[in-house]
Amino acid sequence: MTDTERDGRLESKHQPTADRVLVLDAHCRYALTAIRSLGRRGVEVVAGSPLHRSAGALSKYAAEARRYPSPQQHREEFLAWLEAELREGDYRMVLPVAEATVRPVSEAQERLEPYAVVPLLPYERLLVALDKSRTIRAAQAAGVAHPKTLFLDSPAYDRAVEELGRPLVVKARQGSSRAGVYVCENRATFEEAFEAAYTPAGAPLVQEYVPDGGERGVYTVYGCDGALLGLTIQHRLRSSHDDGGASTYRETVDDPKLQQTARRLLDHLEWRGVAMVEFRVDARTGEPKLMEINPRLWGSLALTVEAGVDVPHLLYRTACFGDAEPTLTYDAGVRMRWLLGDVMRLRKTDDRWRVMTEFVSDSTDRTGYDVLSFDDPLPFFGSVETVLRDAYSQASGVLPVSIR
Repeated sequence: MTDTERDGRLESKHQPTADRVLVLDAHCRYALTAIRSLGRRGVEVVAGSPLHRSAGALSKYAAEARRYPSPQQHREEFLAWLEAELREGDYRMVLPVAEATVRPVSEAQERLEPYAVVPLLPYERLLVALDKSRTIRAAQAAGVAHPKTLFLDSPAYDRAVEELGRPLVVKARQGSSRAGVYVCENRATFEEAFEAAYTPAGAPLVQEYVPDGGERGVYTVYGCDGALLGLTIQHRLRSSHDDGGASTYRETVDDPKLQQTARRLLDHLEWRGVAMVEFRVDARTGEPKLMEINPRLWGSLALTVEAGVDVPHLLYRTACFGDAEPTLTYDAGVRMRWLLGDVMRLRKTDDRWRVMTEFVSDSTDRTGYDVLSFDDPLPFFGSVETVLRDAYSQASGVLPVSIR
C-alpha cells in the first residue's frame, strides 16, 4: 500500500458514493471467491475480465461485468481502459487478482489512485515477492530456511554441482507455479534450462533440489498499520501435475512453528495486504524451506474463506475504512477441491490408474469445491468454458489466459 496511508487505512483522493468494487481477472476461480465474498457482504461488485464470458461475471453476486484488453498482450491499452473505468465508475476499490494484472496495476498506482483504492504495496516493494532472487535474499536476511542458492551470471555447471549436488534446479527470477522452473540431471539440460530461464529481469537462480516431503502454505492478510488480520495454513494433498503446479486438493492444518516462520519473514518485510508464503518440507531433514512469496490472492482462496477467514472482506475493510476486525483463528481439517484441476490432472499423468483412483475415492465429509456451488451454480459452466479455451490456446500456440 502507498504513502497515502492515513489513520490505519489507505485513502483515495476520490470519495465514492457507494460500496462498489471492481474485481479483475474474473475468469480465475479465486477472483470468483472474492466476488462471492464481497457480494455476500453487501458490496456491489463489478466483474472484469479480458474474456467475453467469465465465471465471475456469471455469479449472482456480480452486479455487472466488464471486458478489458489483455494486460499481457496490450498492457498500455489495459491501463488506459482501467483508468477510464475507475474515473467514470464511482468505485471505492479495484482488486487485481492474478499476476497478469497485479504487476501493471502496482506499477501504475499513482495513475489510478485518484479514482479508487489500490490495495497493493508500491511496485518497488512488491518486487521482493515478484522477483525470486530478492525473495531468497530477504529470507537470508530474516533467517528463514530456503534451498541453497547460487546467483550466477553464466551457466557454471561444475561449480553448481560441487556446491549444490545433483539434480540442479534452475528457476527464472519471475513467474509463478511451475513456469520457468527446470530440474536438470546433466550439463546439457542445465545449460539449456539456464538459457531458457534467462529473462529481461536477469539471470535465473540455481538451487539445490529439495526432495518433496510435503508442501504447505501460510496464507495471510495484513492491515494498513502492519497488524496481522487473518491467517490460515494449508497442506497440499494433490497438484495439477505429479511434479507440482497449482494445488487441486488441500486441507487446513495447525502448524504453529511454520506460522512463526512466515510471520518472521513478512514482519521483516513490513508487509501490507495479502501474501502467501509457500514452503516445501525437505524430506531429508523435515525442515520447511521457503519456495516463494505470492503477493496476491491465491488459487486456494476458497479454502481460506471456508475455514473461517474471509480474506477479501478483511482486505476491503482495512484498505477502504481501516476498521477490519482480525480473524486470527480458523478451522483445521477443512478440505477444498478444484474439481476441474483434478480432471485436467488425469490427462497430465503417466499413472492414470492411480490418479483415477484418487479422483473417485476421496471422502466428501468435509470437502467443498472452489467453484462448484449449489448456491451459485452458473460460474461452474463459465469455468468449464475457460478451461476448454485455455487448453485450445495452448494446443494452438496462442498465449492463454491463466486460469490458475
